[in-house]
Amino acid sequence: MSMECDTRLAMMAMQRRAENSARAAHISRRRRTRIRRAGEAVSAGVAAFALTLFTRGF
Repeated sequence: MSMECDTRLAMMAMQRRAENSARAAHISRRRRTRIRRAGEAVSAGVAAFALTLFTRGF
C-alpha cells in the first residue's frame, strides 16, 4: 500500500472513532445506570456460581 492510502485509512478510522465516542457520550444517565446495574448483577451471579462450585469441591 502507498503512504497516501495508509493515511486515508488512518483518517477514516479516526473519524469512525470520533463518531462512536460522540454517540456514546449521548447515552442517557438512566441508561448508564441500568447498564451498570446489569453488570453488577451479572458479576454477583458469577461470583455466587464460583463460590458454589468451589465450596462443593466440583
